Amino acid sequence: MRTNYRRWTEYPYAGESIPPKGSPEAGFWPMFFISRGRDNNFLDPFHQRINWRIKNPEGIDWETELLIVEQTLNSLTPQQIHIAQYWGTGELTDKITTIIFRLAKKYKLGSPSVARVQGYFHAAMNDAFVITWFFKYHWDVARPNQYGRNLSTVLFTPRFPAYPSAHATVAGCAEAILSYIFPRESFEIKKVMEESAQSRLYAGVHFNVDNIEGLGLGRQIGEVVVSLLRTQNLNTLQ
Repeated sequence: MRTNYRRWTEYPYAGESIPPKGSPEAGFWPMFFISRGRDNNFLDPFHQRINWRIKNPEGIDWETELLIVEQTLNSLTPQQIHIAQYWGTGELTDKITTIIFRLAKKYKLGSPSVARVQGYFHAAMNDAFVITWFFKYHWDVARPNQYGRNLSTVLFTPRFPAYPSAHATVAGCAEAILSYIFPRESFEIKKVMEESAQSRLYAGVHFNVDNIEGLGLGRQIGEVVVSLLRTQNLNTLQ
């Protein structure tokens, strides 16, 4: 079946002659809070089917999205370049874990509470990556550098499909969970996680819609986790 967008597996990256090859296995790894039913239906911890709130890429105007990438890269500020480099180098979850420890210290959480928060957080990150990889390879959406526009990107383009952005999905999931645990910090947490998602546009490796939809998907995954936390007596920490 043909699509109205370029397929990641069909177009070479800029400066290359053959299309990239991927590794979709992570999209089928075991999960902690979400389970996989028949025909790739996903179930929440209460065994209810999840209806994912993410746009089908067939309904996205990818030419307009490409124009946004080009305009962004042509007008980058030093601050935006710094944001792209900060969030795009090293392990993303390491940066978020640093935030967790900072907030734990601020609110004087004991070691058992910190361990529990970390456990829920990292288990949720696993599920966020699995769902993201499932959609990435299910839809097989090309990256901006596969359109032959000679983009001058800030970072190297990752070797897996674009849609949705994993950075954005992880950020959205982290936002939902950490805002529940640290409600007084929710405004700042939201601001930081949106910056993390936006950094992928600044880097030139994602379309803007990859980030917007990724954030939404991540927040939905986070809501699934929070719905369980409410029943597990993990109260918000003041």
